[in-house]
Amino acid sequence: MATTYEPDPSSQPLKGIRVIEVGLFHAGPTATGMLASLGAEVIKVEDPKGVDPVRKAKRLYGQDASLPNGSTTAFEAYNAGKQGITLNLKHPEGRKTLYRLVEKADVFLHNMRGETAAKLGIDFDSLVKVKPNLVFGTLSGFGPQGAESKRPGLDPVGLARSGAMTVISGSSKRDPFLPATGVADRVSGMVVGFGIVASLLARDRTGKPQKVEGSLVGGAMWLAHLNLQHALFKGAELFPTDHTQDPLLSCYQCADQRWIFVAAMTGELWSELFRGLEMPELVQDARFSNVESRWNNRADIAKILIGRFASQPSDYWLKTFAAQPNLIFERVQRPTDIANDPQLLANNYLVEIEDAKLGKNKRIAFPLHINGKPAGRVAPSPAHGEHTAQVLGSLLGMSTAEIEALKKDGAA
Repeated sequence: MATTYEPDPSSQPLKGIRVIEVGLFHAGPTATGMLASLGAEVIKVEDPKGVDPVRKAKRLYGQDASLPNGSTTAFEAYNAGKQGITLNLKHPEGRKTLYRLVEKADVFLHNMRGETAAKLGIDFDSLVKVKPNLVFGTLSGFGPQGAESKRPGLDPVGLARSGAMTVISGSSKRDPFLPATGVADRVSGMVVGFGIVASLLARDRTGKPQKVEGSLVGGAMWLAHLNLQHALFKGAELFPTDHTQDPLLSCYQCADQRWIFVAAMTGELWSELFRGLEMPELVQDARFSNVESRWNNRADIAKILIGRFASQPSDYWLKTFAAQPNLIFERVQRPTDIANDPQLLANNYLVEIEDAKLGKNKRIAFPLHINGKPAGRVAPSPAHGEHTAQVLGSLLGMSTAEIEALKKDGAA
């Protein structure tokens, strides 16, 4: 088994693009991870005496997240497929070496606080002097403008300030809920990754440097867009549906305690739902003859559906529903259910690789097809400084003695 999953070259549009990342935690590494998935060469820079904190994140949301050989689930999730080098950016020679790498790169990204980046000489103004047509990306907590632009932020802060935490929790009438998946980090990284790709096009058209700035708050707002925009228009939040509010767009528990979601808002779907539930007589029931009558009698529908779904296990209903060609339905999967899902595997949304740290393992690939082929490259994450000698030797022509001298001097 290969240590990487390499898609067909025709589906790797960023092949030949080189990215330098000084990334921490999740949001910044998510952006560059997307680029790596699509073929870009991503070089992750860490301090020789310090590491990206997620390397040490042995617990996530209070639960064990450690992996064999000192890795963690978070680091593997956000840094797969990158090369890892060490440089001390506080050391003149370490910074000089970084600048030499930036000269040979297309993109640079950091998600440090702005003043920290400026002190290290990795802010936009410093780096465009090194690479005049650089695409520069950065992520902050609260955005680049405004009185709070320098405040530190983490994923929950982005969710809280944006309103997205209320949306995820269900409504402002419920206790706030923090989903265990780094939502604001992930989506803000995707927004910046999209901005970087667009800015590469702009750079090629204009020859000018491009500055891409995203934030946790902005990314979370984009995620919760529909509910937030509804609030701006209507002055009220959207509440999630339940059986009594919209029984034809809801989840129902089956006899095996599993849930199935159904969407049957139109007459055709309504008919297929009740044929799938083996209750065809209800298709002709006058109470449910059109959209308005079904809405007016939704309490009756809810009572019928709750009882009917509970009478059989979910596998039974999945089989009968599959015979209805237009019915929209799905069993609610648990995270532990996906590993052998044939549809996910068929689309290469999950791929299996083998690496020295973890052995044989399945990973989530970037869920995109380009030119009819899966596009998501998958590879293990780098060990701390694993590729320092390789990168400095191949890209900068440095000899083994020169690299060792940098390390001995504390610069690499």
